[in-house]
Amino acid sequence: MKNIQNQPLYDGLRKALSTGPGWQNLTANIEVSRNNYTRAGFFLNFAMAPRWFKSATTHLELDADLDPFGALQNWSMGQAARLLILLELAALVDANEYTAAMSELFKTADVNELIVLVKSLQFIPDGETFVERAREAARSNIESVFCAVAHHTDYPQRYFDAAGWNQLVLKAAFLAVPIWSIVGVRERNNSALVAMLQDYARERQAASRPVPWDLYCCPAWNASSDADFQFLEHQSAISSPKIRAAIVLGLRENNLPKAQTLAAQLPDQPANTLRWEDLAAWDN
Repeated sequence: MKNIQNQPLYDGLRKALSTGPGWQNLTANIEVSRNNYTRAGFFLNFAMAPRWFKSATTHLELDADLDPFGALQNWSMGQAARLLILLELAALVDANEYTAAMSELFKTADVNELIVLVKSLQFIPDGETFVERAREAARSNIESVFCAVAHHTDYPQRYFDAAGWNQLVLKAAFLAVPIWSIVGVRERNNSALVAMLQDYARERQAASRPVPWDLYCCPAWNASSDADFQFLEHQSAISSPKIRAAIVLGLRENNLPKAQTLAAQLPDQPANTLRWEDLAAWDN
């Protein structure tokens, strides 16, 4: 067996799980796999883990430095056991078997299993190997699956290409889930994405449908041309107080003098201390 590559997380998971009702079942079956690995045995352990911990009354608690983006917050013991099994697999088998077993598991996973797999990508060894699986999750119409890859992880920021990144953000707008909190949304903002979001906003408005309030963070951060500023000024004039505040907040964070000027001129000025997380709590 190779060394565990994410040893601190592995140790943290073992410590948390050791107090749970399924610990003996988990460790016994892990030991069987260590002594006589089969892919079928790995699949069975992954499938059974939540059942071993089904009577657990507590959720996973880990040190913040082991989970910097909060991906594992409120995870059940069963979900945590599944992540531990994935870390065990990476240490137990060679690279070819690891990739093959994980790829097959992605293909056959139910929704709950898929959520764990996608959220685990930022923690497991060679997570970038499975970027196409993450891209598939980013195209999902199942909100919980999409959010598993979109939120509380820097995986897309690190591994998605420009097209994949832009599709992720646009899909967040389509599903009306938070855009502002996607890790890297400001750092990877780009003119092609802004054009897509502007078109999407116009299409929604033409159909008399609501536009997500935080869609406007990207156009405001990136605004530089007269057309960009005209778009934002018009949107502010026809939109809700929450969207108006989002436009002002985004422009305030745009360092161009013209952006600062427009931010100061728009009506309904929000407090200078307003943050995106504060604005998210406003009524639409």
